[in-house]
Amino acid sequence: MILITGFTGNTGSLVLQKLLKTTSPQEIVGISRNPVSNEYSNIHNFVGDLSNPESIDQLFSEYNIDSIIHIANIKFSPLLLQKSDEYNVKKVVLIHTTGIYSKYRSYSSLYKKIEQEILSNSYPHTNYVILRPTMIYGNHLDHNMHKLIKFINKSPVFPVFGDGSSLMQPVHVEDLANATIAAHGSKELLNEDFDLSGGSVVTYKEVLEHIKYGLKRRTKLVYIPIKSAILGAKVLRKIMPKPIISVEQVERLQEDKAYSHEKAKIQLGYKPRTFELGILQEIELLKEKGIIK
Repeated sequence: MILITGFTGNTGSLVLQKLLKTTSPQEIVGISRNPVSNEYSNIHNFVGDLSNPESIDQLFSEYNIDSIIHIANIKFSPLLLQKSDEYNVKKVVLIHTTGIYSKYRSYSSLYKKIEQEILSNSYPHTNYVILRPTMIYGNHLDHNMHKLIKFINKSPVFPVFGDGSSLMQPVHVEDLANATIAAHGSKELLNEDFDLSGGSVVTYKEVLEHIKYGLKRRTKLVYIPIKSAILGAKVLRKIMPKPIISVEQVERLQEDKAYSHEKAKIQLGYKPRTFELGILQEIELLKEKGIIK
């Protein structure tokens, strides 16, 4: 059987759809903290806690798991991999993040610690593949681009912190899902790791211009000096319980986030779409769903 975690989320739900094209639902079990909706009633559902060793033991005792696609939080990876080795699970695909490379992100040190633990340990009875996507976009469920699209679609102005020259390489969620399925299905990949970036390297300013073009909007980009933006974020932190932007978010917008996916191209046949195409597809999808007009 195949275990999939995070199967109700953005990436996970798409991976599950693709998995069901070649695999019987009775051969798939999804783990979640709470019972799921009827939408997922065709697969086995195990209500459990990925942070609890006893819960994972119960899961492996009830189901004969051959492989795992782990899309839920990276913090569960070490325990899940350890238990996979104990129960002779053949393969574990772990979806992590290129956020591990950030010098600003508060969680990057935790991400690095987790991966160092995995890469330095030996798992004689299982093997793993780590996939690190960049910023994920592509539909109304993403946490990034659809918010920019909605804002630019409504507002005559858009604030840009800094000069907008930082590099980005967002990955379309469907390209990520395809790579996940490819990694899971490959018999040759043993204890490998891959960065999964999008098909275009673009500046933050270019991202905004592509969105404006797709929406046919003339939204004016207003550039705010980085020092002023950081000061403003600090003030918001003091006066608002949940500020709309943090100092770290402002700083991360100045950081280049472009990474080569050449290794994935060679070993996974990975061919991500360009951002120019992907963002137009997302805009059309949001229009079809009535989220924007």
